[in-house]
Parts: sequence; C-alpha cells; structure tokens
Amino acid sequence: MIAVQLFLLRALFFAVRCIPVRLAGAMGAGLCRLLFYVLTRNRRITEANLKRVYPDKSRAWRRNMARESFAEVGRTAFEAPHVFLRSQAFLLSRIKVSGAEVLNDALAEGKGVFIVAAHHSNWELEPLALYMLGYDCTVIYHPMKNPAMDAYLQQCRTRFGGDMKSRHDGLRWLPKALKQGKIIGVMIDQHMSTGIQVPFMGHLANSTALPASYIQRKPTPVIAVVLNRVGVDFQFELHIQRIDMPTLGEDKDANTYHMMQTIGEHFSPIIHARPELWMWLHRRWYILEQEEKIAKVIHGTP
Repeated sequence: MIAVQLFLLRALFFAVRCIPVRLAGAMGAGLCRLLFYVLTRNRRITEANLKRVYPDKSRAWRRNMARESFAEVGRTAFEAPHVFLRSQAFLLSRIKVSGAEVLNDALAEGKGVFIVAAHHSNWELEPLALYMLGYDCTVIYHPMKNPAMDAYLQQCRTRFGGDMKSRHDGLRWLPKALKQGKIIGVMIDQHMSTGIQVPFMGHLANSTALPASYIQRKPTPVIAVVLNRVGVDFQFELHIQRIDMPTLGEDKDANTYHMMQTIGEHFSPIIHARPELWMWLHRRWYILEQEEKIAKVIHGTP
C-alpha cells in the first residue's frame, strides 16, 4: 500500500506538471471552491476561525473569505508539482525578492539565524526560494505517516540544497547548526499540543516556544519571511524583515511569552491585508475550543 501511494503521488505530480502552471492553479482553486460545500467539518472550522478573528464582519463576507481560503489551498496544492519539479531558473523568474540584505546582515553577526514563517500563500515555494538564493537553511517540519512519500517530498523540497529535520527528532542538533552560522526555519502558525499559550491574531493559541526559548540562552537574530502572491497568478513577492525582540527580564517564562507574542504580532497585519492567503482551515485556536474559561481572553498576559 505504501508503494502504491507513492506511485500514485509521483504519477499525479508528473501529470499536473504537464499542465501550464496558471491553469493548474486555477483548476486547484476551482476544485477546492466546490469542496468548500462538500467538506462540512473543514468549512465549519474555517468559518469559526474567521468569526473569532473578524466578529464585526458580515456572515456573507466571512463565508466568501472562507471559500477563497479553500481556493488558495487548492491553488497551492496544484502548483506543488511545478514547485517541486520545475527548473530553478523558472521558479526564480516568478519571485521578486526584497530585504535580502537584512538576512545577509543578520548572518554576518555569526550567530546563525532563526527564520519564522507561516502557512501563507504558496508556503512550499518559500523555503525553496531561500535555497535557490544560496542560503544554508534547515527547516523543522511535521513528517508524513507514509515514510516513502515523506522521503520523496523531502527530496523534492531539498533539491536545491538545504536540509529538513522532523520535529519529532528533538533539538540536540540545533545549537551546533546555529554555531556553524546556519539558518533554522520554523513555522509559527500551527497548533502545538505541547506548546505555550500566547496570543495569535488576538486570541490565545498553543504555539511553539522556538526560537524564544533558545534566544534567552544565546541571542540570535530572528527574521520573518513572507511570500505574497501577486493577484491569483504564479507570481510572488518574497519579503524578508527582521523582528526586534522585546527587552528581557528575569522571568524566563515571561520572556518566552513576550518574544513569541512579538513574533506572532508581526504576522497579524500581513494576514489582515489579504486574509484569503492564510490557511484558515487549521484549528489554530484549538485550546479555546477545549477550555471555556479562557475562550474569551484576548491578548492575555502571564
């Protein structure tokens, strides 16, 4: 069964790769607009998340935004074969980069760099863009249950360089990597059952404590990377910005909280600018669904 699933995935990738990328993206968007009405559970999660963040918006606005968020996920999924199989020259021709000097300056400090990102626009293209620009980056990721498919996707994701580390493998490797001046990539917008509770988009959510927990021991630059889609085409703008960490106090837990809050707040205006580009169908505020006592807490503090 594992081998069959891998064969089907590779065959699907090859078939979609043969379709012009703009048409492939449009097909994916159209399919997921239809699935919006079929996948009841995912639709409810998406609309509940939008209602939590945009309670003042009309129901019609939230439903349309939920549908377009589905479309963006479909567009990204159908673009994946092009991202994973097309040439470096083709992909770079579709990305306009701003702020590379910010990352270069941070690397020049010799402390390594934490890069933080979110599931915004075509998130698969984001790390590949850094690899293609020549940066040595290790991305922490959530592996698939099918080991053969996971290995194949790792091969696709690192074909221009870089490395990937499963979040299940621990972090013993991380200090050495930073000491060597490498870049560590962390996604900060997913629910983490073992994470800490900090506000994200104004509401408490379980979040990763990286990079804040490490920075307290050894100060390390934190850089935000955001990939914005231009219109609905396979054209993107990659923005690289440094995030200034708050002044640290004596309380380590409070320091971690405020640093992760600062990182999360950096992405809020980016998501607000074009909400349809973010993956709203993820249960980001799962903790609020489980604990009624904190369900109405906004911008909570420890």
